[in-house]
Amino acid sequence: MTSSSTSTSSTPDRDTKNIVALSLAVIAVIVAAICAVWFGYQGYQAYFVQKPIQDARDGAVNGAEQAIINVTTVDPEDTADWKRRVDGSLTGKAREQITSQDVSNLNSMITQAGPQAATLTSRLIRSAPSEVDADDGSAKVLVYVAATSKRENEAGVTQTMGFSVSMTKDGDNWKASDIVPLDSLAYQDPGTAAAVPGGGGASSPAPSAPAPSTPGGGN
Repeated sequence: MTSSSTSTSSTPDRDTKNIVALSLAVIAVIVAAICAVWFGYQGYQAYFVQKPIQDARDGAVNGAEQAIINVTTVDPEDTADWKRRVDGSLTGKAREQITSQDVSNLNSMITQAGPQAATLTSRLIRSAPSEVDADDGSAKVLVYVAATSKRENEAGVTQTMGFSVSMTKDGDNWKASDIVPLDSLAYQDPGTAAAVPGGGGASSPAPSAPAPSTPGGGN
């Protein structure tokens, strides 16, 4: 009689344990499914949303930096190479701002300066995107460079310059479609001023006030 009672009472215990085990298994499956969905969403965000934005940001910044370096680097003995590099970095309005007539004028000024013609070089200080639209293929980038004008056997004169560069994706490349100076830049020799071609976009008369402080952020 005692043995029968013990056997009967142990059956509900086994059933309870089975129910708990089954419940835990179901919960584990649900948790695993939630984790799979979450990681899948994160993977989608990283690959299809964040990566295109990051690629656009990097491409626009790199293109803007190269465009400004090309515009502000002039070898008086090879202006044709300067024009070639500029044409490769610009598109739209920015490219239209630097014409063949600008190159001709620059060559005339360099010829007049003779051996006193200065070489213009620039070094990137920093850059930062202010707008990026990966879907539209457009961006705006702030670029600051240190531009140095130097004549042979003389110390160079360096000035910090800032530009707001509108960028457009052209095929696989990002090119500058508009360049607005935040400061000014002039290609100058003592007694001879030959402004960097590009008039409204790439240059304007040299300022008397110090260049504005460089904004935070950048490459």
